[in-house]
Amino acid sequence: MKRKVCLAETLCETHGWDFSEAFPFQFRLSRSRTSPSDGWAEARLGNWHLKHCPRLPRHELLSAKGRVLGFVLGVAVDAAGHSLDGRVDLEGPETIEALEAYLEGLAGRFIAVVSVGGAQRVYFDATAGLSAVYSKADRVVASSVPLAINREIDPEPGIPADRVLAREGQFLLGETCDRQCRRVYANHYLDLTSFELCRHWLGPEDDFEAAGTDRNAVAAEIAARLSQVIAALAGAYGSALPLSAGTDSRLLLAAAMPVLDRIERFYVHDIYKVTRFDREGAEMLAREVGVTLEVIDGKAPEFETFMSEEDLAELRRKMAFRTGLSFDGIDAPTVRAVSRTPETRLVLRGNGAEMTRANKWTRAMAAQGCSVEDGLAALLNMRAEHLEERVAPDRLESLRARYADWHGTLPPSARTRMPDMAHAELFMPAAPNNVYYAFGRNFYINPFNDRRLLFLTAAFHPLARKRHKLVGKVIQCCNPRLNELPYLAEIKSRHRRAS
Repeated sequence: MKRKVCLAETLCETHGWDFSEAFPFQFRLSRSRTSPSDGWAEARLGNWHLKHCPRLPRHELLSAKGRVLGFVLGVAVDAAGHSLDGRVDLEGPETIEALEAYLEGLAGRFIAVVSVGGAQRVYFDATAGLSAVYSKADRVVASSVPLAINREIDPEPGIPADRVLAREGQFLLGETCDRQCRRVYANHYLDLTSFELCRHWLGPEDDFEAAGTDRNAVAAEIAARLSQVIAALAGAYGSALPLSAGTDSRLLLAAAMPVLDRIERFYVHDIYKVTRFDREGAEMLAREVGVTLEVIDGKAPEFETFMSEEDLAELRRKMAFRTGLSFDGIDAPTVRAVSRTPETRLVLRGNGAEMTRANKWTRAMAAQGCSVEDGLAALLNMRAEHLEERVAPDRLESLRARYADWHGTLPPSARTRMPDMAHAELFMPAAPNNVYYAFGRNFYINPFNDRRLLFLTAAFHPLARKRHKLVGKVIQCCNPRLNELPYLAEIKSRHRRAS
């Protein structure tokens, strides 16, 4: 009988699940030669064994002398706009500094496992899009807690998993459902010797205030790089782009204008009363740019019949375990809708682009500055004056200490954009990027997930971003006509006036 190496195997045995179907797009890095699934791919780097779902592309990193320096696992686009395609021939010196600089220039959703000059590390993309957890006790890095541990879950004392699944709270600042497993921070590598996270980006030379002085140039560079990333992804993989009446999908659509013919499918979800406004906005966008829009319609007869209630409940259980007891699909309409997503390799999502609207800033913070307490409150999606009434005292004390520790790693020049960096480095790995593991039909990816894009966005003053100045300028660079179409709020207002 095969020796089990992780809890995920036990869960599959208990529930009668096929492992590859139950845990798609996941991975495990450890010193164990045993794979959690016979159907998984594997690679070895020194005494570390990487096991992963075969639907995750893997790319070898080779030195100029042909030596294997590591692997990139996932989907990535380099600084020159090329999609990685199995092999990367690196130029320049064979040093950890040179390799780190190359990895920092990649956009996409990936991890990189490297071994150079005695350093063995795991790097992550700009927002840890291919999110990961690690356990120092178990000497393992994995996509989720069930892949990491080979025992029952030891519950996190700060916030129970059932509250997170009920959307009454969120694992943050390293928390997972298991007290011995920690969630990674973006822009930190994991040292495989010490099992400590270490910041590698930003540096003292990264001055947001100085970089944001020419707003037109900032917007133009964002538009160019975002278009470049989307072109590379759409050229290498069959892709779908969801549309809505919101800002983020419109930014992606505008940047995708040169390669609309390479994107296979465009779609919108219309599953609630309020989503009819998103549908209306998406239909306007599709007509404007001349693409065919598919509607996943919650009122269509087949929407309720294509999946039984038993199958839906089973899928929600899988979603919960895939995400480490963080997300189970919210509700039945949402689960049905994502299960009807067009079957393409990639789904291009706008996560990360919400920073163009200064989503974690209040107008007062943007105008007057942001304290560490303001930053923590913004991470928790509340105001600082509400922290003590809404967060349990013991947890608040712990969150304050961990947030202060994270803040201490930021170079002084970056602290003026603390809410932006906390959103990218702390919130996104724990929340939206981890949620992507719930979806097994497609590989979800954020074209905006690129350090240059995030840096330039944060450089644009938050008060101007809250006034939609950056969004307008980026779209103006790509397709000015899209600036003339109404957004969600205006569409709703028109309907109220008409009624």
